[in-house]
Amino acid sequence: MAQMPSGYHVAIQATPLFDLIDAACTPDAVITRLLQIERLADLSPHIDVLFFREAPEAATPTLAPGGQPVPSGIEPVASGYTLATIHQAVRNWPREDQHAFAEYLCSKRVQAHLSALLGRVEEVKHRLGREGGFVLQLQWLMWETGCHPVQNEDRDDPMYALLQPGEGKPGGNHA
Repeated sequence: MAQMPSGYHVAIQATPLFDLIDAACTPDAVITRLLQIERLADLSPHIDVLFFREAPEAATPTLAPGGQPVPSGIEPVASGYTLATIHQAVRNWPREDQHAFAEYLCSKRVQAHLSALLGRVEEVKHRLGREGGFVLQLQWLMWETGCHPVQNEDRDDPMYALLQPGEGKPGGNHA
């Protein structure tokens, strides 16, 4: 968590990323979105930005290891933004807050946290490639060898629609 010069508090939370990981660990999941996370920047759509509001009776929230304590009298609220979309809100902030938020994101603590999250994603992907069922291993192997239809944007491949995040068979898991 960081406090902006204006007094406003912000933080990041990886709950969407952990939800994506959990969904990927189910049999026959489509794991394209997880496979696409290869760099720190790829984490951005899966990291929520939290805002805080005054709440005199706020309960102390559970923190991630290494997280900064939340001052009493405030509570986190969903901002509706991720690291991929927060720029829409930040451009309306005072210049000092914009600069402070950029420094927060570039801080050693946040970068170490994001690096650890990326390491966790890599660990899960490799575990799915070694120990997952046939469907999971096939997807991982196609990605690792560079022949995954989504990876290559081969829209003519009949597998493309099935392996594209958000598309495919009805009711399927799209992790």
